[in-house]
Amino acid sequence: MIKKIINFLNKDELKIVSQYFKFANKFFEKEDGHPAINKVKGDSFTSNPDFLAESILLSKKEIVEEAIGEKVLPTYSYSRLYINGSELIRHVDRPSCEISITLNIFGDKDWKIYMRPKNSSVEPLGLTTQPGEGVLYEGMKYQHWREKYTGEKCMQIFLHYVRANGEYKQYYKDKRADFGIKK
Repeated sequence: MIKKIINFLNKDELKIVSQYFKFANKFFEKEDGHPAINKVKGDSFTSNPDFLAESILLSKKEIVEEAIGEKVLPTYSYSRLYINGSELIRHVDRPSCEISITLNIFGDKDWKIYMRPKNSSVEPLGLTTQPGEGVLYEGMKYQHWREKYTGEKCMQIFLHYVRANGEYKQYYKDKRADFGIKK
């Protein structure tokens, strides 16, 4: 399942979230840069956990449930600022990412995310989102990636869930004591 959600953040929410990340990204940490760990080639920056992203994870759960037609449990969020030359390498997610959203916060250039069923050679689906829009997908079932970013900066939030009655429900909170803290 792959679904584009046009108004994942409404206009007012996007204005607040975008401004927050324009301030907050100045304090982000540079990611390791090791593709086996964070799936990014090139420089990228993160705040993990980010309290606003965790709040969005929890407050938008119902939108995810409506989109997939069943109850979900939130696992974790991840905020990433990509810069010119960053590339998301092709990968499949871990069990905590059974249902995922990649949410566009801001960017100065359109940037497609590509998806195709894992272990498949079919032509990938390439989707572009505008700020406030998200793509919902099953992270363990679809390879996904982005080619090199040719703009200056692009801010994305990743929201991850598991099915409440599914085989990965033990990953609720990503096995953390609570939201807003690292493992």
